[in-house]
Amino acid sequence: MMGAAPAYAADTIKIGVLLIDSGPLAGLKETQTKAVNLAIEQINATGGAAGKKLEADFITYPGTPDTAVDGATRAVQKDGALFLTGMDTSAVSPALSAKLSALNALMVEVYAQADAMTGKNCAPNYFRANVNDSMLMNAAGQFLEENPSVKKWDIIAVDYSSGRDSAQKFQALVKSQGGSIGKVLFTPSGTADFGAKISELGADPGDGLYVTIFGSDAINLAKQQAQFGLFQKYKLVLGNSFVIPQVLPAMGDTVLGVYQTLGFVPGEAGAGAEAFVKAYKAKYNGELPAYTSADQYAAIQLMAAAIDKANSTDVAAVRGALAGLKTDTVLGPVAVRAEDHQTARPILMNLIAKNADGKPGYEIKQVFPGESLLPPVDKACKM
Repeated sequence: MMGAAPAYAADTIKIGVLLIDSGPLAGLKETQTKAVNLAIEQINATGGAAGKKLEADFITYPGTPDTAVDGATRAVQKDGALFLTGMDTSAVSPALSAKLSALNALMVEVYAQADAMTGKNCAPNYFRANVNDSMLMNAAGQFLEENPSVKKWDIIAVDYSSGRDSAQKFQALVKSQGGSIGKVLFTPSGTADFGAKISELGADPGDGLYVTIFGSDAINLAKQQAQFGLFQKYKLVLGNSFVIPQVLPAMGDTVLGVYQTLGFVPGEAGAGAEAFVKAYKAKYNGELPAYTSADQYAAIQLMAAAIDKANSTDVAAVRGALAGLKTDTVLGPVAVRAEDHQTARPILMNLIAKNADGKPGYEIKQVFPGESLLPPVDKACKM
């Protein structure tokens, strides 16, 4: 027996937004919500997409693959969502990607960085607006070439698929440039006490430290290492999703001098970026948007642009319009590669330094164009 058709307005396009509400990433939920609301408000104010209004369907879940699939299924089958997006980590996204065809829905990723999502786990209905690990490594590689005195690297990473994948790629990068690897330490997600790891790193530090620790764990590490002066023992500390805007205020001066790759920071040049920052500040009482907020806003822009290009909400038509799409976003001009659905977009290298107001902020040191960072299409990707 067939279930009842989902009830939703024919002149509305629903977007299912999955938001993690527990664990180290829960504190990032609010900024994702704000970005979605602002993007939809502004797109609808200029006519929507193909003459239809966009509408968000927010669904919270605890960050596990099974609950993500349950939430996505509810968004599509009960609420009539055409697109899915939101806080979907590299542990969650493979399960969602595998379900998209059965749901007859499209997904625009903004969180998962693992290469496999546009490699062996690629899928016709899955697109990625954010950068992948190889793009981050390519940016880091260009940066390290300009710091030849930093040859021996230690690594501390979360014991999670994204952390292990990033650590593995960074080791390969360092070795490819003639450097060496010292200690490689992994910590469980949800670690409160980093004391033992800090002691182990500080006993015989290398030249550089690569940090892939996220969310509330990142705050704990930053504050605890400062008590022992760990970061000062290294010539260079490079973060991967470590010092992000949502956690920087809590970290304070403990991360001054750390370098951090990000896809966006306020102050980035470009009409789209500047207008986005201005609108975000105006709507949210002077708050500055995080890079994840910019990625999320850009993902909604990609959806709207593809629907406009297809002039349809038919999934196959919108999928065809999104593959190979070139458009302007808050990130600047971007292009969705048709072969694997990875978006080419810029990455910035930032130094954590004090702003004019005396608070820590991001000082843009380099901007790497997206086209220079894209790795070759993975042969394992079979659409």
